[in-house]
Amino acid sequence: MKLKKDLILRQIAGQYMVMPVGRLSQICQLLHISSSAAFIWKVMEKGEFTEDSLVEEALKEYTDVTDEVLRRDIRKFIQLLDDNYMLDSGKPEPIMGMTKIRMTEKEQKRL
Repeated sequence: MKLKKDLILRQIAGQYMVMPVGRLSQICQLLHISSSAAFIWKVMEKGEFTEDSLVEEALKEYTDVTDEVLRRDIRKFIQLLDDNYMLDSGKPEPIMGMTKIRMTEKEQKRL
């Protein structure tokens, strides 16, 4: 897995936020994350990652938490990112925009 390119992590007034830019700003929302999620994000920014590689890096940083707890939290974070189209996982993005449909008066009355 890897993160999509048009995402920026920013710390503003002590809060971490993932901000979509460019085309992604039409699909993704601004995402507020914790400092520990920001640590995981920074690991993800380095390139390809797996759940296991993220857990391994997090265990080096957070020694007071178990493997199971980290794995559960990282799995939830990955799912949150995927649900918000922030992972380059092959999941199709929603179609955005407007479509004009021309209908006759007869067709309109049937609606």
